Amino acid sequence: MRHFRLLLPLCAGLLAACSPSTPPPPEAAAAAPVAAPTEVAPPQPLTETWELPDAPVTRADMEARFGAANLRQEMRPGPEGDVGQYPVLVLFPDDARKRLELVVDAEHPDAAFPVVSASGPESLWHDASGLRPGMSLEELVALNGAPVSFHGLGWDYGGTVADWHGGKLASAEGATRVRSVILAAREGADSNKLPMGDGSFRSDDARWGNAGKDMVVREVGIRWSNAAR
Repeated sequence: MRHFRLLLPLCAGLLAACSPSTPPPPEAAAAAPVAAPTEVAPPQPLTETWELPDAPVTRADMEARFGAANLRQEMRPGPEGDVGQYPVLVLFPDDARKRLELVVDAEHPDAAFPVVSASGPESLWHDASGLRPGMSLEELVALNGAPVSFHGLGWDYGGTVADWHGGKLASAEGATRVRSVILAAREGADSNKLPMGDGSFRSDDARWGNAGKDMVVREVGIRWSNAAR
């Protein structure tokens, strides 16, 4: 019995030590640190659309948008054996996808460019209608909603579309912004089966039934008749 009486205070102490602690007062719980809100990532820049301009642009415009380091001035020979050359400003000159040529007014080099053009099947450039380099003559006619007439291949103005026959791509009377399209033979196509020479041909001419697939848009350009001086 004596040993039993000695064990009672010891057990009571152990039970007190093992009992759960008293919960903190409401003030202590309120003072607990609050997790910081998740940081919101900054907005990303919009993806470049590579749409040909609707209005004339200047060199300053292009430098502000793309950076002066991405522009290079070059010279181009005139058409039909013209010994003269004319200056062009080339955007992304070493990238076939982004390359754009802007004709410089030699007398007013700081003025708006009268002509811009993109070429090649890899080009990302297009206009608001969906017109783009690399599309077939068949696709061009479908986009226009009417036949087109063009010069035969094989000379300086070969493949140039000369008449949209009132289609969607035709320019309105007196328009200051005009589309320019040049066709070429598709790589690997038999040029003997395509319209050749200094003459006008229609896309719906049955004599050239394979032209719709074997001719493609080589170049798309925009011309302005009132480029600012």
